Amino acid sequence: MPTTDTLSSSTTTTHTAPKSPFFQPSEKSDYTQTPGGTVRRRVRDSTEVEHKSTIIGCSANLINAIVGSGIVGLPYAVKEAGFCAGVLLVILCGFLTEKSLRLLVETAKHAHVPSYETVTEAAFGKVGFLFVAINMFMMAYGAMLSYLMIVKDTFSDILGIAKEDLAARRALLVGISMLIMVPLSSQRDVADLVRTSRINVTFDFIMVCLVLYLADLPNTWKTFDWTHATTTHVDTMFVGLGVLSFAFVCQHSAFIIAGSLENPTRSRWSSVTHAAVGFAACLSLAMGAGGYIGFKENTQGNILNSLPQDSALANIARGFLGTTMLFVYPMESFVARHACVVLFFQGRTAHEGDDTSVLNRRDRRITLTFVLYLLAVIPAAIFENLGSVLAATGAVAGSCLSYIGPGLVYIGIHGERFLELSYSFFGHRYGFLGSHAELPATHVHCIEEHEVTPLYRETTKAGAIMSYGITDSWFLRQIKNVAWYLLGMPLWCTIASFGKKGLISHVTKMALQSPHPIRIGNVRFARTTAGGDTGIVLIKQEYEESDTSQEHDVDVLPVEPLSKDGNQRTSGGKVGAFPVPKNFRKGAVTMQKDLKRGNYQSINQRIGAVAKRQTEEEKLAIEDDPQQKPPATLDFVIAIFYIAFGAIAMAAGLLSIFIR
Repeated sequence: MPTTDTLSSSTTTTHTAPKSPFFQPSEKSDYTQTPGGTVRRRVRDSTEVEHKSTIIGCSANLINAIVGSGIVGLPYAVKEAGFCAGVLLVILCGFLTEKSLRLLVETAKHAHVPSYETVTEAAFGKVGFLFVAINMFMMAYGAMLSYLMIVKDTFSDILGIAKEDLAARRALLVGISMLIMVPLSSQRDVADLVRTSRINVTFDFIMVCLVLYLADLPNTWKTFDWTHATTTHVDTMFVGLGVLSFAFVCQHSAFIIAGSLENPTRSRWSSVTHAAVGFAACLSLAMGAGGYIGFKENTQGNILNSLPQDSALANIARGFLGTTMLFVYPMESFVARHACVVLFFQGRTAHEGDDTSVLNRRDRRITLTFVLYLLAVIPAAIFENLGSVLAATGAVAGSCLSYIGPGLVYIGIHGERFLELSYSFFGHRYGFLGSHAELPATHVHCIEEHEVTPLYRETTKAGAIMSYGITDSWFLRQIKNVAWYLLGMPLWCTIASFGKKGLISHVTKMALQSPHPIRIGNVRFARTTAGGDTGIVLIKQEYEESDTSQEHDVDVLPVEPLSKDGNQRTSGGKVGAFPVPKNFRKGAVTMQKDLKRGNYQSINQRIGAVAKRQTEEEKLAIEDDPQQKPPATLDFVIAIFYIAFGAIAMAAGLLSIFIR
């Protein structure tokens, strides 16, 4: 949706047109303003509406994104890590993945942004946006390349094509991928992949059952040396950790799948994550533990290579693996396409990752899909082994997206709360290498302090932040000073400070934009001031009569909490003021009088009213902010654990390449 600058018929935009119309926003505005000031919503054609899926459909898509080709390497990872250590790592990674999937979406709703890259941008600006978008493309592209190479090897072996016959193997790859993978990837919405994802889930289950059957578990279970089951293989532990820690990587596709869910409330998305990660964890445990018990020291990096070469059931299992690659490739293609949309296309819808609006033009969708296919199929056809390159990119991108990213996002979005808790315990706020972490006063002002508290501010009954470090004894202060550095608090406080500053900028920018629903579900929340009263950000801007720059004053008007009907009202019962659009054709004196009377209504307010009616008519769910309650210390401990575990997993993944 365009900003307020483009909605007013009397305002001329100054944005430079992009060089290529292919990347230029072409969609019409959902809201128009008549010369008389009436705001109307354009009736969208049915072909423009994104397709949605049920909880079962989203669960199938998420399982498809999780399982991929990594499941065939789990028995080898359990062997390298040790049986008990490997099983515990599978359970731990499954728990961390399920928690991070909910944490990311809930944090994005809290910041009112629709995607992984925009919630990172809300805390860390353009750097955070590029960090996620680039890693997302690396992860998806590496998976696409890996799946194509598996298709080439698997179907060539099944059809008896010799490894020396490169021309036939390449022709087979191009033929199968063009016939099946490209058409599936050319669809517009991820909900259209539900049918193939359900087929994939079934094939994955059958493949695991075939492997366990061929492993002859009833007999190998009895001969397995259980006395060494608790032994951890320290010398090869990093190899196992490097594989197992990325067994559930799917965070790069989480928001695409979450946005495709019908009525994407917190509880419904939790149902999807519980079902999908739980099913994938059971499959992974069965394949990892059962495969290792069945083949013991003969377990290879790809468990299917441990199966008898002349067995018909083994070939059927290999066929199922190759077929699942045909149906999981489109999921990664969608993610790579999404990354290209947010990186290269222009306009607000593209920046926020609304792929449906951007790719509703068939020429864009087909061209982008086919270019990505060519970038993946050419190296897949030419090279026979890219394992080290793919493992390195997967280790870096996977750890950044699955573990480091969620932790950074949570600390950044809740940066102010983190600094408050740090101050209350340690008695000071210091950033990296002892630099002070307080933000300087800017042009943004609140009622009681020179800072914007965008989403919440928890205070004591007296209205002041409690500090326990002031009355500590000398000995206790020294212990806290040592703990400050041992726990890495300078680094975490620096991250929180950057996040706090970025969130201030994000909230100010959001106040200037037209309100509109987001794909992952809408929440109602009240922002609070330092005194604990709820309030909303108001941008007051004088009418520009010359080219000279104007000062921006930002105040917060105290209002009552949101009512059941979603209206925000002032303490006097009147509707609270919302952001005043730039260059709005109204005199400064008249505008100030209207603001004081409380009856001023901007273009953003009128658009918001229309959007609210639309939401009610379409029965879109609006729930409470899932992170309305300020985070506790344990929440930040979990976030820091994510970052630390991600760093260890990245090191393990890179080290395992050299050990192998």
